[in-house]
Amino acid sequence: MKCLICSLFFMVYAGAASAAERPEDFAYGSLLEADGSEALYEITLPAAVYRGVARPDLGDVRVFNSAGEVVPHAWRPRKTASAETPVPVALTLFPLKAQAGTRVDGLSISVRRSPGGTASVNVTSSDARGGTGKRIVGYLVDLNALDRALRAVEFDWQMAPDGFAGKLRVDASDDLARWRTLVADAPLVSVEVAGQRLQQKRVELPQQKTRYLRLSWVSQSAGQSPPELASARGELAEKTVDAPREWAQVEAAKGEKPGEYVFDTRSHYPVDRVRFDLPEPNTVVQVELLARDKADQPWRAVARGVSYRLRQDGGEITSPELAVGAATDRYWLLRVDQRGGGLGGGAPRMQVGWVPHRLVFTARGAAPFQLAYGNREAKPAAYSIETMIPGYRDDAGPQIRAAKAGAQQTVSVRNAQALAQQELGGEARRQDAIDWKRWSLWGALVLGVLILGAMAWRLARQLDTEIKEE
Repeated sequence: MKCLICSLFFMVYAGAASAAERPEDFAYGSLLEADGSEALYEITLPAAVYRGVARPDLGDVRVFNSAGEVVPHAWRPRKTASAETPVPVALTLFPLKAQAGTRVDGLSISVRRSPGGTASVNVTSSDARGGTGKRIVGYLVDLNALDRALRAVEFDWQMAPDGFAGKLRVDASDDLARWRTLVADAPLVSVEVAGQRLQQKRVELPQQKTRYLRLSWVSQSAGQSPPELASARGELAEKTVDAPREWAQVEAAKGEKPGEYVFDTRSHYPVDRVRFDLPEPNTVVQVELLARDKADQPWRAVARGVSYRLRQDGGEITSPELAVGAATDRYWLLRVDQRGGGLGGGAPRMQVGWVPHRLVFTARGAAPFQLAYGNREAKPAAYSIETMIPGYRDDAGPQIRAAKAGAQQTVSVRNAQALAQQELGGEARRQDAIDWKRWSLWGALVLGVLILGAMAWRLARQLDTEIKEE
């Protein structure tokens, strides 16, 4: 009897123990175009993965090799925006000429533009002194062609035999009449000391968008005349560029109250931008956007704003996208202020945007490799990118820089493409499954109690029989 009980418990626990994961344990999958010639591959998750996963945190995503073995994977950090590296731009210097001793503050400056866009500068002085000898007292820089502010300007000039050291004032204006000082006394230096050339040609500017700059010397070394500036190069301020996003359109269903519209994305997109297509032109409404992951959860507010669609000059202007942080919710609710008639007739359409995740996996084993997803029972199995690649530093290019044994090495990461989605274990894998392990344990306990009861009853009968015989 004792052996029977031990065998029973062993079989129960052995059957309840989890086996190694296989592709068919997941609802869906996609073959990956990766030949296995590199150690690391990277894929950008297609939209189908977000529709097929069972976990919003992507904890049920796996990569398998041709033998059906799980291979290590990690997630690269997602960047929703990046700084665009500024490129130096050539700036045109327009000399401002006036009588010696005239200050640039006393100059009246105007700019004319030809049909081709060429600018010409006209300078008049409020100084009534006569004389024909004119000299350069400053420079005008036209910045109208730039789409953003300058953060610095670097100058070149003809080198004097004994060098030069002076200070430059930089003023800014949008109308050539009212000027404001950006830099009062920026040093410009080019001197030779002990056989070495010491130079300071760069002037840093506060990053303010302006149409014109006016340059003038405020001081220079005794006995020196300021040099003529030969050229100028501008350094543009850094520009933040949004990462490319994927978009999915969702149709609306009427909500419980007037002005409410419910959207079901049927997915776990990592949404961070939302925009609405209003049904009628010349509409302006205040809106509130709410979200929840499950139908029985309370709504939570994620964004407020004004949505509009207006006709102008034969076209239309529409409201910008709403930023919603990072939300993987399935259900969304739009509440429209009903003052002014709300949206009029029809219902809005919602578009959700997201920056796809990037998955890096090791090509262990033979190709073809397969991406699998959609398993309610799966637990997160991703490594951190720093664990999988010690010394990892994120890089925008096709390579990952990693440190090894105190030296920096470059590891190539080849892009892999996910092919069309195919069914593996089917939709049932995404649903809440029966917890067989828990019920097996309970069954084993109940069965054990029954067996012990049967043993006790049998023992009691034996004792009763022995007593009667005596």
